[in-house]
Amino acid sequence: MRTNRTRRGWARPIAGAMIVGLMAAHVPTASAQPTGGDSHAESTADGVLQSLVREVTERERTVSDLELKMGSLREDVNRANVDLGNARREARRAGDAADEAKRTLGGTRDDLRAAQGTFDDMARAAMRQGYSLPSALGGASDAAEVLDRSSTLRREADKQGLVVDELDRARTEAANADSTLREMRRKAEEASTEAERLHGEAERAFKEAERLLNDERIKHAAAVIQRDAARAALDAARIALDAYNRSGGSSDGRSEDEVVREAADDARDEVTANGGATESDAAADAGDAPTVTPRPSQTDESAADTANGSSGSGDSGTSGESGTSGTSGTGTDDDEAGTSDSDADASESDAETTTTPGTTDGTGTNGTAVQTATPANPESPSPTAGDRSAKIETVISRAMSQIGVPYAWGGGNANGPTKGIRDGGVADAHGDYNKVGFDCSGLTLYAYAGIGINLPHYTGYQYQRGTHYPASQMERGDLIFYGPNGHGHVAIYLGNGQMIEAPQSGSHVRVTAVRYNGMTPNVVRLV
Repeated sequence: MRTNRTRRGWARPIAGAMIVGLMAAHVPTASAQPTGGDSHAESTADGVLQSLVREVTERERTVSDLELKMGSLREDVNRANVDLGNARREARRAGDAADEAKRTLGGTRDDLRAAQGTFDDMARAAMRQGYSLPSALGGASDAAEVLDRSSTLRREADKQGLVVDELDRARTEAANADSTLREMRRKAEEASTEAERLHGEAERAFKEAERLLNDERIKHAAAVIQRDAARAALDAARIALDAYNRSGGSSDGRSEDEVVREAADDARDEVTANGGATESDAAADAGDAPTVTPRPSQTDESAADTANGSSGSGDSGTSGESGTSGTSGTGTDDDEAGTSDSDADASESDAETTTTPGTTDGTGTNGTAVQTATPANPESPSPTAGDRSAKIETVISRAMSQIGVPYAWGGGNANGPTKGIRDGGVADAHGDYNKVGFDCSGLTLYAYAGIGINLPHYTGYQYQRGTHYPASQMERGDLIFYGPNGHGHVAIYLGNGQMIEAPQSGSHVRVTAVRYNGMTPNVVRLV
């Protein structure tokens, strides 16, 4: 091993300066190390490891925060698409109602003309015959004939009364139909105007997300390189320390902490060099740099435990990722909009409530406050315990069948993966618009469609469904959300600290350890 190695990579624009600053803050220099006994050297080496673990934790948190922010920007567009789809359906319904009102008005006008004609015929007949009570009864030979003529007159009068009543009814119905038509036309115009407004908002949301995502992807690329460099440094330091202890020292007389620090620096430099030499290179490869699945954040206490020999450096998020890739499905151009009208129409009655939070405060059986939202299918009877378990397994099975399917922003519907959409930034850099896959809310939408629960293609509206429970009480099948009011990301809890998700552009549907950084206080239980 080199004792006077060349320090390479510190001047690299992306990560070098930040890495130097962090190492200067957390890792003592070799010249500052005292030349005390072995116990002090061992303590110093442990300090280096603890510093590296804290750095890894910090870097992972930075990457997680950036990914959550980018996810929130994408979900802004998903929300705009859902709202636009709802508005367009409302405009169609209002237009259909106006057409129906127009047909009804035509029918009532026909009835009115018929009633008016009958009345006119009756009036003309009465004028020709010159009916009056004295003339009608005159000439009767006896009382019986008078009664008979009187009965005939009453029947004729009743018929005439019915004709008049029918004419009045037809006039009233025609007036009502005309009023209804005017009201339906007004509503149709308002719905059309609202749809146009939301279309403009959707376009603005897309352009704003496009601009912001383009800014954030450079930061994300640099943060990923720094995170991977810190992980590599930690792994190399552990290996070097283990080898030093097994051999009983260094053949060239270097101290334990020097061996550990140099191994860490070598590994860090190698990852930094391979990660990209310029910010433009890193930006072009945004999201491709990670070689390790993101792990949940660690506390400083757990970091110290890891440095002292626990297995915290392992990638707990990789379990389940070795499974066979799911079927990628077939996308069509109709799917490129992310939330197609046909998908939304399939759950039209359910989608109508997505823009209004239907939550009410309640109290759980253990005294814990929960929120209860309107069920996705309120007419469905409550499932039995056995039914619930079977439904949850159906949801999990559908999600797990998609492991390995690419992430595609805007992708996924009730039938499976679909083509993603453009964002002008990260998603475009990974070709999401030309991939058949899922984004996070598209995956959960697909999974729960298997048991007849229709979810909107937006995490914030999914967060408003079902019943809220504290995250500490999460159960298999619960939805885990990230960001304010679930606006940033969603995953499905599998149990044993694992979840399945479609994480971000450049990745794929995977099983990973639950991340607690940025998680909402509550999970959502739909079954």
